[in-house]
Amino acid sequence: MDVLIIGAGVIGSIYGWALSQAGHSVMHLVRSGRSDQYKNGIAIDLMDRRKGHQRWFKGTYEIRVTEGIHPNANDEIIIIPVRHYAIEDALRELVPLVPNADCILLTQNWKGTEGIDHFLSMDKCVFGDAKAGGSFQGHQLVGTIYGIDIGIIGKAETESLRRAKELFLSADLRTIVQKNILHYLWVQYAVNGGGWPAVVQAGSLRSALKSPQLVQSLWAAVRECLDVIQARGVDISQFPETGMYLTDLAVKKFFYITVMKLLIGHSKYIQRNSAHALADPKEIKTFYYDLIGAGERLGIKMPVMLSFKSMIDRLGTPAA
Repeated sequence: MDVLIIGAGVIGSIYGWALSQAGHSVMHLVRSGRSDQYKNGIAIDLMDRRKGHQRWFKGTYEIRVTEGIHPNANDEIIIIPVRHYAIEDALRELVPLVPNADCILLTQNWKGTEGIDHFLSMDKCVFGDAKAGGSFQGHQLVGTIYGIDIGIIGKAETESLRRAKELFLSADLRTIVQKNILHYLWVQYAVNGGGWPAVVQAGSLRSALKSPQLVQSLWAAVRECLDVIQARGVDISQFPETGMYLTDLAVKKFFYITVMKLLIGHSKYIQRNSAHALADPKEIKTFYYDLIGAGERLGIKMPVMLSFKSMIDRLGTPAA
């Protein structure tokens, strides 16, 4: 397939590499004046958890880039791995140029289809959640790849969903189709957004888990955020990953915390995936204010989340 990927960030580059290795024609759209920095490719150190693949790849992604796309280009699929607060701007520029392409939105979501459906028909839209991650360390991309979760709004299946599934499976990516992709994404939003304040305060997830006080705050904040999405209509019992935050049994909570500490301390996959956790203060603030704003509107008390407000306000502000 002809695939256009917006940008050459961590997620776009990892999936671009995997899809090009699978024989697809992959092109990355980069900002004006940036092409030269990719002329020697991207150095990659990748932990590959796909079935049937060697566990480690260390080499170069011979990335193909363009600084513009022609109207009515032949790209069959566009992958858009941008911050969720930038998705409408990206669609505003892209969709008029390639109106017939399927768009895979690899981005978080909080507002549902609001704003997106001004630019893109839901029949041409697939939502996704990357099961890949990492960070640029110097000039090298150090990351992981495993799979992807995808889904659509409304219908049981569309041609766009079928093509997206076919695309990712062709690269041996573990591809899960979520029955309610928006509710799935909102669960991820609550877990990430509830966990971030404690991580910001500690400086890293590993450091946060070393502090009994911050661990308790992290668990309580995530639970408050899950209360918010429940009030939005999400049946969180359908998402097993929420169970660890909902238990009131001290023994179970101790077990979950111990397992998480062991995973963070010893799992290279989790360490690499979480390396970018504090990279974007705007993203953290957006998550935080989306969640507490919704909590206020829905009458959900969020004392633990609100206790971090002054710290979140200062995030990204230069020290005096």
